Amino acid sequence: MTGLVLATGALAQDEEVLARVNGTAITAADVTAATQIYADQLGEMPEDARRSVLVDALIELRIVADAAKAANIDAEETYKRQMAFLEAQTLRSVFISREVTSAVTDDQVRKAYDEQVARLPGVEEVRLRHILLATEQEAAEVIDELNSGRDFAEVAQARSMDPASRAKGGDLGFMAAGKSIAEVDAAAATLQPGEFMTAPVESPFGYHVVKLEERRQRPAPDYEAVSPQIRATLEAAEARRIIAELRARAKIEKLIPDVSPPSSNDDHKD
Repeated sequence: MTGLVLATGALAQDEEVLARVNGTAITAADVTAATQIYADQLGEMPEDARRSVLVDALIELRIVADAAKAANIDAEETYKRQMAFLEAQTLRSVFISREVTSAVTDDQVRKAYDEQVARLPGVEEVRLRHILLATEQEAAEVIDELNSGRDFAEVAQARSMDPASRAKGGDLGFMAAGKSIAEVDAAAATLQPGEFMTAPVESPFGYHVVKLEERRQRPAPDYEAVSPQIRATLEAAEARRIIAELRARAKIEKLIPDVSPPSSNDDHKD
């Protein structure tokens, strides 16, 4: 009984009349269908504004369609050919969407994700902190402070010349090993997690005191973040498979030569 009530409620919502043109109703279901067609033109706007714009578009569409029928446009061959093309196009879209949606399951998406993760090369990442100073003497003073037990992050906030990392206690975040400043990378390679340099290292930016916080293998991307892209790839492949299978079963006579389209840079002139 509950399912029937919900279904009835959804049907009533779809049949909600939002406008009328010459007695013909424009319903919420019409707006839903129009949303798919006009999505690229709507951009980002509040839902109430989007709904209003779509209803206005449907009103205009109905007004012009009524005028076209009054002018007997629907009896012309041009109209009939376009309608036949649009019907075929819509049938193709609905059919492929239905078949692809049923063929590409959540289990397949998860399996593809697991296979891709297994193929990812291992990448070591390091999380570093640094304190940038103008002179070697200042860097030596900082190291003395650290050796006396002062917190690295506190010293970085107080003395580092690097404005980007200073507010974060000198934290540079995780990066692939070897992707920082060459001199800093070389120094960090000698450290164990939790250790800081006992001597400053010079780079073109000044003198660095570096601490290695952590080493790790780069984690795989979250399933939730990449599953939509994986699903889209699988669905595109399934659509190509379906079309290839239908072509193989069909009797096709192409009465003009096969000609490949020009490449995108053929019009480039040196």
